[in-house]
Amino acid sequence: MSGSNSHAEGLFPLSYRIGTSQPGAPALILNLLVYSPEHSVRGTSSITQAVNPPLDLHSDVWGQYTYMTVMSPTSSKILITAQGNQGGPGSNSIINFKLHLVVGDNWKEGIANYQYFNGHSWVSVNQVPAHLQETVQSSTLSTPDLQGRNSAVQTTSAALYGGPIHGAIASGDLAQMKSLHRVATQQLEQLPLIRTALDSAKAEISRQERR
Repeated sequence: MSGSNSHAEGLFPLSYRIGTSQPGAPALILNLLVYSPEHSVRGTSSITQAVNPPLDLHSDVWGQYTYMTVMSPTSSKILITAQGNQGGPGSNSIINFKLHLVVGDNWKEGIANYQYFNGHSWVSVNQVPAHLQETVQSSTLSTPDLQGRNSAVQTTSAALYGGPIHGAIASGDLAQMKSLHRVATQQLEQLPLIRTALDSAKAEISRQERR
């Protein structure tokens, strides 16, 4: 990703690798779809650690972001707060993941504090670096320019868009379904794997409009 995303509009995917390079330290992969009209995020997290037994925790994640304005010449920051569980906000499963991530106004680098529930107790990981991964690019800025990267971008982006679209269908929010359908439709030529989720949204929009 190049340039600043601070004023990007609509939907754009981000993927962060959060952690240190120390042996045995936990590693967090955070894939998010940012929805700028509502300042909301939704996606998935995966925490792994080479311990005995090995840690491999996956969560569906949702939350919000806010701009933290500071006085010049220091640049503004973006605070992302999120939580996660198995199944998303509409499920009855317990929260097993919490996150506070502060990044620069270009979304590229930051510092994260997060907690996860390992099945017995909460574990805190504080002040670890976060780095934006180039394999997921903002659909508002550019499309993949390397043949070898197209498959990874399409697969990850399709999963990110699918969650919010199916979430809007489940909630019955017609306005959000229309907004997601409109913006994601613009990306179909670059992200064809979104089509299945979009077809579901289109069918639900038609069903509700016939009422």
